[in-house]
Amino acid sequence: MKKTLAFAGSLILFALPLVGQAEETVDQKIQQQTDRINDIKGKSASVEAYKQATEKEIQQIEAEIAALFDEKSTTEQQVNQIVLEIQTLEEKIAKRTETLANQARDIQVSEPSSNMMDSLLTAESFGEVIQRAIASVTIMNASNSIVEQQQKDIETSQALEEELTAKLTEIDNNTQTVEKKQTELADIHMNQEVELATLAISLNEEEGKKADLEKEKAEAERKREAALKQKAAEEALAKEAEAAAKAEAEKQAALQAEAEISQARQSQKQSTTTAAKTEKAVVSTVPVKESVENDSTETETETPTAASGWSMPVDAVHISSRFGYRSDPTGSSGNQHNGIDFTGASGTPIYAIQAGTVVEAGYGPSTGNYVVIKHDNGIYSYYMHFNQLPAVSVGQSVSARQYIGGMGTTGNSTGVHLHLGMATGLWSGFFDPASELGL
Repeated sequence: MKKTLAFAGSLILFALPLVGQAEETVDQKIQQQTDRINDIKGKSASVEAYKQATEKEIQQIEAEIAALFDEKSTTEQQVNQIVLEIQTLEEKIAKRTETLANQARDIQVSEPSSNMMDSLLTAESFGEVIQRAIASVTIMNASNSIVEQQQKDIETSQALEEELTAKLTEIDNNTQTVEKKQTELADIHMNQEVELATLAISLNEEEGKKADLEKEKAEAERKREAALKQKAAEEALAKEAEAAAKAEAEKQAALQAEAEISQARQSQKQSTTTAAKTEKAVVSTVPVKESVENDSTETETETPTAASGWSMPVDAVHISSRFGYRSDPTGSSGNQHNGIDFTGASGTPIYAIQAGTVVEAGYGPSTGNYVVIKHDNGIYSYYMHFNQLPAVSVGQSVSARQYIGGMGTTGNSTGVHLHLGMATGLWSGFFDPASELGL
């Protein structure tokens, strides 16, 4: 690459105008100029050959990126499956835990050793004694079998959780590799554009077009600087969103703790009431109506709503990409962007922008974990790249600003964000959500 830049630099020096010699004839000057142009064209052919070689390198990197996205998509689907398996095992473990607890409680209350002896002594025949003894042993063996299966399921659940952690690490490493490859691809494109622009300046300097090409080069540099500034701004916004998400989590934790304290107070009051009733034969009490208004907590959250009646999908609005034409960031999405990208930290809450019915919810290789909602006015809203499976399901009715999932980077994505789309049909008729949201 350094050799190529040096080569392009030599072209600029070669393109400097010659100092005319008084003794040269017009024909000699014309011939010299023709030789200069032919020489530059020959060097242009060398640059074009380098461009072709670079194109092959670009195609190879794009293929690697596509393969990484496929691998990322497969791993994300495996993660979703493992999550479902863990949920199933946890449900089984909870049910068995309840069964074992009930059996233990029954054993403590009924004193099984005495009951078994009474059952055997009250048998009418020796055969009935044998049958009752076998039944008792069968019940005890069944309890032991439940305990063994419980232990196996707990071990299986722990193994799945370890596998889930490994898969999430794999997705993170895969995402970092994709970002590195895309940065490498962007560098190749940028260096190629700069080199070709430099060569074009050299060629057109002899034809009086140097000023126009210098503007193009300046524009390319301006875009590069703007891209760097935008990247820095996005990183700053991501940190700000992460801090906001952390603050929100701490707030929710505090509310949860306060709710638990309120619940404990309610339980204590109920226990006191029950104890008073059991002593009714000794002490007569008068029921007292207790007010617990001070034990409940109500949190009011200001809901950002546009004049058109649509709500914001996130609490803090940070936009990284708007609706319309843009340079394809992944090489597989196309240049037309059918939505608005909101940035934030992983897990940032995502809300429905208006009441409606969930018509699609799940995972797609391009959309990642996603939700599609049909609203009463016939408009469809699309939410993509959740960090895990949606919190809502197909057929479920949702209200405006109802939580439907957390922000992530699953599917065809290179960074944590929410892609919000709006359309007049299911996967058709997309339009710019900005006017509806007041953005």
